[in-house]
Parts: sequence; structure tokens; C-alpha cells
Amino acid sequence: MDKKVQRRPEEVEADNYIYGFQMPGKGIKQCIEEYEDGEKVKVYEELSLRLNYSGPLYCADLLSGLIQDRAKALVLDVAAGTGWVGEELHKRGFRKIVAHDGAQAMLDICKDKNVYSSFICSIVDEGYKFPVKNGTYDAVTISGAVCENHLPPSCQIELIRITKPGGFIINAYRTTVMNLDYGRAWENEAKRLVSEKKWTLYGRLMAPGYSKIAEGYVDIYQVN
Repeated sequence: MDKKVQRRPEEVEADNYIYGFQMPGKGIKQCIEEYEDGEKVKVYEELSLRLNYSGPLYCADLLSGLIQDRAKALVLDVAAGTGWVGEELHKRGFRKIVAHDGAQAMLDICKDKNVYSSFICSIVDEGYKFPVKNGTYDAVTISGAVCENHLPPSCQIELIRITKPGGFIINAYRTTVMNLDYGRAWENEAKRLVSEKKWTLYGRLMAPGYSKIAEGYVDIYQVN
């Protein structure tokens, strides 16, 4: 559950702004259109900094413990946003990091951070596939994108497809997502893929201090 703490007005403002991209009914395509507004993206990053999101740190720390040869590992940062995960991975020695996002404006900010080796701009929605060959990546990271209007639950089989057997998929998200119909659908699909032996749940960790106003989970799956 989210923290039961007194929220500061500036934190409420920041959370409400970011939640605006996750409003049910908006849809993935409209959300991407809003992310293509360069000014909105700048505000988004500033407010995210204000909330001190730690999902990227959790993703980077956990992946660092799972992969020995970090300089050679090919990692896909799905829904990379403004590149926080890439920055943290780079600090830990990863050098082949690919940024994916549906909005070019987000990827433009990622490029400015000089930590990614390449970029993929593509939508992830029902019926869409990543423009990537099977078994391409040693690992996939997702931070803060498991929410309405971002990644559909059905995309999980695509994440498996593009990851090498034995590779890891690390996903950090806010605990309250699982209280929503969207979150339950994501969880049900993940369990279905476990039952079909597409991947194995390596572990689920609590992420204390996921942000100043929320707790989080980090799921680690290993592709079979």
C-alpha cells in the first residue's frame, strides 16, 4: 500500500500531474501524443525528480547483481521515459543499453544523457510487436510503466519473445497498481505465462521508498 503520510502540497501537485497520463480511458495513443509535447515532458521530469522515484535504482541494482559481464550485456529499457534507468545502469558499468519509448520527445531527452547505445521509437499496444528479433536481449527493464495507457498486459509475451532464454526481465512499479482492474489483468497474464512455462518468477521484492508518497514492488522474471 502507499505510504500513509502527510503529503506536502508540492508533492500532491506532482503526483496529480503524473497521474494525469494514467487516467483510465485516455488510451495509449492519446497518452503518447501528450508525451510528444516537449514542454510537458520537461515538466514531467521535473515533477518526477521532486517525488524522488527510486524504481530506476532498484532496477539497476538488481540487474547488476544478476549479470556479471555488464559491459557486454545487451539491455532493453522499455518505456524509458527520460532515461533514469539508463543513467543508473550506466553508472554500474552497463554499456550496451537500448532505450525504447513510444514518444520521440522522450527519446530525445534520453539521447542528451549519453548513456544509451541505440534507440527504438515504437508503440506497444494490443496487436503491436516490438521491431526486434526473437531472443535479442540479455535483459529487459521496466520502471514505472506498468500502469494505464502505457504497457498493456498482453505485451508480456512480447517481452519474453525478445529476451534470450535465461535472460531477466525486471519490472518496478507502484504497489497500488495491483488494486486496479489493469493491475489485476497484468498479474493474471504474468501468472498465465508462468503456468505455460514461458518464464519463471525469480522473485518479488518490496521497494520501500519507491517515491516520497508511494511504496513499490519489483518483479524479477527469468525467461525459460
